[in-house]
Amino acid sequence: MGAIVTTFGVGELSAINGLAGAYSEMVPVVHIVGCPSTISQRNGMLLHHTLGNGDFNVFANMSAGISCVVAKLRDPAEIASQIDHALRECYLRTRPVYIMLPTDMVTKKVEGELLEKEIDLHEPANDEDKENYVVDVVLKYLHAAQRPVVLVDACAVRSRVLREVHELIDKTKLPVFVTPMGKSAIDETHSSYGGVYAGSASHPEIKAMVEDSDLVLSIGSLKSDFNTAGFSYRLSQLNTIDLHTDHCVVRYSEYPGVKMRGVLRKITQRVDTNQLKVQSPPSSTGASEDKLEGINGPIKQAWFWPRISNFFREGDIIVSETGTANFGIWETIFPPNVTALNQILWGSIGWAVGACQGAALAAKDSGGNRRTILFEGDGSLQLTAQEISTMIRHNLDVIM
Repeated sequence: MGAIVTTFGVGELSAINGLAGAYSEMVPVVHIVGCPSTISQRNGMLLHHTLGNGDFNVFANMSAGISCVVAKLRDPAEIASQIDHALRECYLRTRPVYIMLPTDMVTKKVEGELLEKEIDLHEPANDEDKENYVVDVVLKYLHAAQRPVVLVDACAVRSRVLREVHELIDKTKLPVFVTPMGKSAIDETHSSYGGVYAGSASHPEIKAMVEDSDLVLSIGSLKSDFNTAGFSYRLSQLNTIDLHTDHCVVRYSEYPGVKMRGVLRKITQRVDTNQLKVQSPPSSTGASEDKLEGINGPIKQAWFWPRISNFFREGDIIVSETGTANFGIWETIFPPNVTALNQILWGSIGWAVGACQGAALAAKDSGGNRRTILFEGDGSLQLTAQEISTMIRHNLDVIM
């Protein structure tokens, strides 16, 4: 979770693009807005940073569509519970929340008991009967499949189920692929890893294995245009099981409210590996180097990206900007424990420089020696170049 503090009106509107991106990409951010006092709001006073019409809710209403909670802290008796509720929803739903803090509430006394009580961040369990039914149906099709594969996407990362995914792969040994938004979700040195599937933009071996599969176990899919290479997936719903954050779809049957975490755990516990038909992943994950040594000429994408893999090391944080970097990074192979950051869905120009600064600062605060590597376009850089000064100020370990 991240946090941002802005002023009322002009400040929050400056941040609204970033917060919309966080909502789109399912990133939990707490947005705290310092606003005029409750007395000023009640009297509709003509204050700076307002629209001059006495409406102090207009900006909160704008943010409501890109926040999973809007909390207006106007009653001291409710403030502590409002904040706890907002923080819990922010974490569990992995979306931004909006907290409006009037100036006169800063010095008010609030209920102290909740300050001593930890916020319950546990995900509510599935209804056991429904969960067991879904698991039984999934296992029925999984055991019968002749060419099953696993496809891991963005929501598996955002909903924090990568441990469950790796436990499933370790036990079943099924070939596993990632989407562009799922890059780094799977340990790419794992013996079952097969590469990046992006519809028609996939390497032929990868495309053939995924699209010829008679059962694709899709985990956390987000089928946006860039993530599917222009909606070029060729996967039949009849051969697909979709596990999502808050529901599951098995072929043409949908199970609302059955969350994928519990389902994944039980599939791993109950799967009969003796009944599984396991293929080997493709011999090439798509990152083969062209033999261009010694040839003079321009540095081309096909030459650059496979070679940059040799520069990466375990634990790196790799940030790629919207544009050629987001597509080229598919052609790399990551060492273990790499975190890839991208904004393929929202795609705001200049996002990656600020994201790089934030990631590098988080890496520094958490200790260790993780590098942050940024791939940035020269046009995008001009939007947020000032963040480089912040990197220098904090002595961050960044390679651009």
